Amino acid sequence: MSERPASARRAAAGEDPARHGARLHELDGDIIRLIQRRVREDRLLQDARRAAGAARTDLAGENAVLRRYQEALGPAGAQLALLLIGLSRHRDQSPGGRQEQPSHEP
Repeated sequence: MSERPASARRAAAGEDPARHGARLHELDGDIIRLIQRRVREDRLLQDARRAAGAARTDLAGENAVLRRYQEALGPAGAQLALLLIGLSRHRDQSPGGRQEQPSHEP
């Protein structure tokens, strides 16, 4: 992530802070929805792996995710990747943060 050029900072300084806040709020909503989607998709992958007789988690795949995030975002990116991986592993929570109801299927 690079710092914005001085000309961009000067242009932003003349803009309404509420507008920037509204954009950030919108982006946060988008990020939350994408994280929820990622968690659901990862859980489907885990279920498919188990149904195929494989381990639920793929440690090599998780390490690749960690490297990808770290390369793109630096050390904090690896921490973010760990959080995302952890969200997918905690099956007692739904992606929306609500408790999942136990399945009554045989």
